[in-house]
Amino acid sequence: MNEFALFRRLPAAVLLIVLLSCGGDLTLPGSSAAGLRVDVVKGDNQQGAVGQPLPDPVVVVVKTDAGALMAGSRVAFVAQGAGAGRFDPATTLTDSVGEASTRWVLGTAPGVYTAEARVVAADTSVQPAVAFQAAAVAGAPDTLRAAGPTSQPGRRGQPLAEPLVVLTVDRFGNPVAGVQVEWKADQGELSAETTTTGADGTASVSWTLGDEIGFQKATAKVEGATGSPVTFTSVVLF
Repeated sequence: MNEFALFRRLPAAVLLIVLLSCGGDLTLPGSSAAGLRVDVVKGDNQQGAVGQPLPDPVVVVVKTDAGALMAGSRVAFVAQGAGAGRFDPATTLTDSVGEASTRWVLGTAPGVYTAEARVVAADTSVQPAVAFQAAAVAGAPDTLRAAGPTSQPGRRGQPLAEPLVVLTVDRFGNPVAGVQVEWKADQGELSAETTTTGADGTASVSWTLGDEIGFQKATAKVEGATGSPVTFTSVVLF
């Protein structure tokens, strides 16, 4: 019996071991993405704060066209466009039920971001992919600053020519809406004691000065924000 006849009579399991020991040129099943598809299981269309991970992981599943779950497939997660954030991990293997998961850390600017998960193959076959997206919103208020003049001349008992305006931003400089601002004046009357920042992050009041000549002062405060309180002054000469 020659060696080729003996080789043909080996059991399948033994044959596989022999083939694996023959070197690194063997293309094993699963090295091609042909006949595979990838779908999002959960984590699409989430909303989160800029610069932070989304609340839930992004999970995808890899299957054959016939619906069989594929364990051990390598999946790459890629954010589309500059500043769209990053994935942790950026590549991972599917588990025993064909699923791969990652966390999407959003970029630092508010807006809608898109990304994709792609099956990575060793050959040149078309790599199946699926797209998903997330919305980033401004983070917690970090800094309060004036958004207009902080000193204006005025007359006793008269409103100033321009309103008092402040801007609230997060740690990346994005305007923050819905922040409560507390206003106080040592003299005169403000149009409101509390206001809420709008979509542009600003809030404002008008200030009718008191009856005394000299310096008058008003402040705007956001609890815990750097730069708070912002001070506004008026010099009343007559």
